[in-house]
Amino acid sequence: MIYEERYTIVGITERRNYLNFCNEVMLPKVKSSGGQVLVLLTGLIGDAGNALLQITGYPDAGSWQVAQEGLATGQDEMVESEQIRLLRPVASRPKEVIPPEDRRPVYSYRRMFIAPADLTKFVEYSEDGVWPLYEAADCRILGLWTTTAASYPMELILMAGYNGPGHWEETRFLGGKPEGIDDRLWENGQAALQKRAQLSARGSWVRLWRARDL
Repeated sequence: MIYEERYTIVGITERRNYLNFCNEVMLPKVKSSGGQVLVLLTGLIGDAGNALLQITGYPDAGSWQVAQEGLATGQDEMVESEQIRLLRPVASRPKEVIPPEDRRPVYSYRRMFIAPADLTKFVEYSEDGVWPLYEAADCRILGLWTTTAASYPMELILMAGYNGPGHWEETRFLGGKPEGIDDRLWENGQAALQKRAQLSARGSWVRLWRARDL
C-alpha cells in the first residue's frame, strides 16, 4: 500500500463547496482507481478551519497516478494552495479496512523525528506498550507512516482518533492512572512511552483535526 497526504487550504468562504467537491467528485474518482479515503479532516487546533487534511490509501503507485489524472481539474476557484506527499506505513496500523467502531470525531496528527536505525524499536514500543494503553482509554490508532522520500532524521506521522479535544487532553494522563485501566497495562504503557519519547527527542509536535463525513 501507498498513502497520500493531501493538505489543502481553501478560500474562507469555499470550505463547504470544497467539501461537496470531495464527496461528489473526488471520493468517487479515488474509489474508481482502487483507492480508499481513510479520513477527511478540517482544522481544529493548530490549523485554521479552512485547512483540510485528507489521508488516502492506494494499492500501488500506479493506481495513485491514475487518481491524480482525474483530480487535476474542477477545484481551481476554491483552492488557495495544496501540498501532496506520499507516505508508506511502517507498523500494523492503518488497518486494511477501518471499521465503523474505530471512527472518532477528532484526530491528532503528530510529526516525530527519529534516527532511521531506531525505527524498529519505535514501532515495538508503540505496538506492544503505548497503543494498547491508549486504546484501553478509548483512543483508536489510525496509522503510523514515514515519507517515501528518505531523509535524516526520519520523519514519522502518527494519527489517532479521540472523542473530542477533552478526551485527547485526558490521554496525556497528567492525573495518573485512570479508573478501569489494568495495572500491568498501565505500567507497560508508561514504560514504553518513556522509551519512545527518548527516540523522538529530535522533535515532535501535534495538531488536532475535526473529522468530516465521507
